[in-house]
Amino acid sequence: MRSRLRRRILPASVLFILIAASDFATAVFAQIIENPAKPKASNAGRVGVAEQVLAISDEGTSDYYFKWPHGLRTGPDGSLSLLDRDQALRFDENGKFLGNLLKKGQGPGEVNSPGACLATTRNVIIISNYPDKIVFLDPAGKFEKEIPIRQEGRTILSILLYHGGSFLFSGWDFPRTTGDPKTVEVPQKFFAVSEATGEVKNLTTFTTKAFVITAAGGGGGMFPVMDLITTPFQEKFLALAHTEEYLVKIYDPAANTVVREFRRAYERVKGEPLTAAEKKGGVLAGGQHYTRPERKFENDVKNILARDNEIWAVTSTKDKTKGVLVDVFDGEGVYQDCFWLKLPEPALENVLSPGSCALDDDSLWIVEHSEDDTYTIKKYRIVAEGTAEPESKGGGE
Repeated sequence: MRSRLRRRILPASVLFILIAASDFATAVFAQIIENPAKPKASNAGRVGVAEQVLAISDEGTSDYYFKWPHGLRTGPDGSLSLLDRDQALRFDENGKFLGNLLKKGQGPGEVNSPGACLATTRNVIIISNYPDKIVFLDPAGKFEKEIPIRQEGRTILSILLYHGGSFLFSGWDFPRTTGDPKTVEVPQKFFAVSEATGEVKNLTTFTTKAFVITAAGGGGGMFPVMDLITTPFQEKFLALAHTEEYLVKIYDPAANTVVREFRRAYERVKGEPLTAAEKKGGVLAGGQHYTRPERKFENDVKNILARDNEIWAVTSTKDKTKGVLVDVFDGEGVYQDCFWLKLPEPALENVLSPGSCALDDDSLWIVEHSEDDTYTIKKYRIVAEGTAEPESKGGGE
């Protein structure tokens, strides 16, 4: 039995006004929960060391290979699902390989371009981006059924949450601009798909930003300024961030409402310069080479993780010896705790990259990319430095 610690939710009062427009609704708050720079926990700021529990590589096996493992998700039983090139891989909580569930093609149960693989208490589900559909498999990987996703346009889809027989997706269209490259807003449209009927219901929209290049006569590209960062919270909610400055929201898809917004006083981190790889890469459009614009500041929140009644905001604050600073909020948006997460450098960078790690109770699954261009999936147990105790859940009251 995998134990879970539960904490009392602190009371809070937040007023909001629900404004509806056509098929979309957005919750507008009269008040954002403002937290001080210092959390409640008396031992806040300690170092949390990640102790390696196991490692998964493709060395010595022909069952799977790692080219670019991503989209890590944990199941209710502690299993791990992830995507790679032409693969949807599953491992149990001890790292044992359970199978590659992807079958290439466009027929029943077949997928050409997988967008996600996730496990529920009853099924394993693959989200197909081409053709757009939801594929249901039994725990052994046998095809059961599929639901087509009927949408207008050429929207790029991402699965965010599955709960109560409904799938929550976000979708966005590549922004079209004219003239000089510019930073534009990119609407992230939320919609739900019914497991029973396949009905698509439009929900709300959150806005991100991107630097877009459009060449005369076609062609171009974009560099995200701020992506949509999400994680399931308490099974039925979604914790998310979509702004450059510190702000976390809790969204309830069943009510189509943002139920809470919160932040804390935060000293912004100066933007990191372009790396050699970024300068060499970029976008070639209209005979010109473009790289991402230099940032004045890093985005305050780099990633969001969740467990039980805790939301972890992985910040842009880093220290060479202590790691990256993680803020811990409870479900009411109260800043309860913070700690430094100390990891090897390859792992640390992927904690800052949504989709490259997954939190499961006091353990963290994470992708590590080595200098010899090989990948390893590692599972770390997070403990307070100098002890064998798992990181405390929230601290404070």
